[in-house]
Parts: sequence; structure tokens; C-alpha cells
Amino acid sequence: MITDAQGLFEWKQRAVQQPQGRTVLDLEADSLHRHREKLCLIQYADADGVSIIDPLAIEDMSLFVNWLKETDVWMHGADYDMSLFQNAYDGALPHMILDTQIAARLLGFRRFGLAALVEHYYGIVLSKKNQKADWGRRPIPAEMEEYAQGDVKYMLEMADKLVAALREKGRYDWFIESCAANLQHGRERYQSVNEEPWRIKGCGRLNRRGLAALKALWTWRDREAAEWDRPCFMVCSNDDLLRWSNALEEFRPVFPTRSMHAHRAARFRKTVERFQLTDESEYPEIPKKERHTPDPHFDTKLAHWQGIRDAAAEQLDIEAALIASRSQLEHIVSDETEGLAQLMSWQRNLLLH
Repeated sequence: MITDAQGLFEWKQRAVQQPQGRTVLDLEADSLHRHREKLCLIQYADADGVSIIDPLAIEDMSLFVNWLKETDVWMHGADYDMSLFQNAYDGALPHMILDTQIAARLLGFRRFGLAALVEHYYGIVLSKKNQKADWGRRPIPAEMEEYAQGDVKYMLEMADKLVAALREKGRYDWFIESCAANLQHGRERYQSVNEEPWRIKGCGRLNRRGLAALKALWTWRDREAAEWDRPCFMVCSNDDLLRWSNALEEFRPVFPTRSMHAHRAARFRKTVERFQLTDESEYPEIPKKERHTPDPHFDTKLAHWQGIRDAAAEQLDIEAALIASRSQLEHIVSDETEGLAQLMSWQRNLLLH
């Protein structure tokens, strides 16, 4: 366990001696326990063993961040971890993330979680007991530290097995291209600023009055969660927000949930009262959707591309969505040149040959 600057310096001396692509990282956060999640633990492994870095105890993490930006690392299902890195360290990401989940899916695994892969290759069942633990608590209990080590201790050897299988099937280049694309998508997600986070999934069915209600209720929930320092879903769910907003849109009464604390319920009612006084001119606008001339042959063309994709997927024994999702196929039908150009080269080649 590395908890001070000297320990981090000694770790860095070891880490820089490792060949590129021969180190493993995993992260733990407190997203299930705090309003604003933070990176709480960094698990590192190489051929010499496992180290656990405590970024909450080390004031200056620049030695790690500088190493990170220059290094190719193995991770598993790294999308969420990329956000943690970027939020914690001003957009910093590894030079390349070699993702064992992507490798497994390209090999046809339908159960591609880390625990499933460890069980497949080693017959070891990883404990999930601390999966939702509060990683911000200190000191870290011994059983949580052991759990954290388990997330990385098998990955380097497992990565070698996955790479060997990818090369045997001629899919290693697909893997590298997919990992590079995933890293780029991570950078793009971080750079895109969501100025209206209250526009949650499902709000497209609301009219302007419903959107105004949703914005007011979302703001109330975020404030409650911040003062409580708990995740927003512990105040109420997105489904609750949409249900209330739909009712207010239709001028029906709304009521706090039965489990809501009396003081919170009172603030909820105040929020609804203030919303009722909102002038229509202040309601949010409904985003304009780009309209296209309907193609009477759209469904036939889509079925054609789906047939090509599904046949390729069956032959390769991989998920069809890996070759192209439905939305990507719809884009190809709408604009074949642009739609195909947005695919990775291995995806495009499978669809065109």
C-alpha cells in the first residue's frame, strides 16, 4: 500500500522499468456513497506483483500522472475508469488502454466481465462482496484491500492468453483499432460539455411545460444530494422525476415518495409551488430535430445491411452489434458514404466483403 510521496517515488522507479503494455491498472471510486464521486484507489500490477496507490493520502500525484500519460496499460471495461482519470487529473489518460473486455468480446465471449474471465481461465471465483463498498473510507479494511488486489493480479497473464487467441484468429489488429477508437471516444466525452444535464433519458416525450417541471425537480434533487453528500439516486430516481414532470405537464397533482424525509418533502412541495408560478416564456425549448425526406425503401435497405452484418457475426461467432449497431446501420442507409466512413476499418471491411 503506497500512502506517501516516498512510496510513490519508489513505485515510479519500478514502473518505468516495465516494458510498454506490461502493466495493469484498475480504479475504485466512491460513486455509490458521495454526491460528487472521487478517485479513491489505484490498483497497479506488473510481472513483479501488485501495488495499491492511495491518491487520497498523497497530495502530489504528478509522478503517477506523468507516467500514466506516457504508458500503454491493460485495463478491463475502462470507459468509467477513463472518466475517473480525466476528472481527477485534468483530462489525463494513458497513452493507450488495452482493454481485456474488448479483447474478450472480439473473441466471442458472451460473459466478458472480469470475474467471468478469471473464472473461465483459472477456475477462480472472485468475491463480489466489496464491489459496492465505500472506497473513500479510511483506514481501508484488510478484506477490501484483498479484494482490490484481486482485480488486477490475474490480468497480465490473462491478457497474454487473450492476445494469443486474437492473433490465432487474425483479429489482433481489430483489437488495437478498437482500443484506439475507445480511447478517442473517451477523450471526446470528456471534452463535450453538457450544459443541460437535467435533460435525462426519456425527457424527449415531454412538452415545454413538462421540461420546465423536470428542470425544476432535477435542480431540487441535485441540491438535496449535494447537501446530504449522497448520490442523486438516493434522493429519488430518474423515473420519479419523469413521472412527476409528466403529471405536472398535464396539470395533475404530484406527491413526494412515502420514504422521503419530512423536511425534504417540504422542500419538494415548495419547488413544485415555485414551478407553478413559472411564466411560459421561461419554459425550456424543445430541441429541433433535423428532418429528412422519408425514404420509402428505408426498411428494405436496413434489412439488407442487417443481413450482411448478422451473417458475418454468425460466421465469426461474435455479437452482431460489435460489427455495427442498429444506429450505425441506419446511418449507412441514410448516407452510405458517411455512415461507412464512421466505422472502424475492420468493421467496414466485414460489411463490404
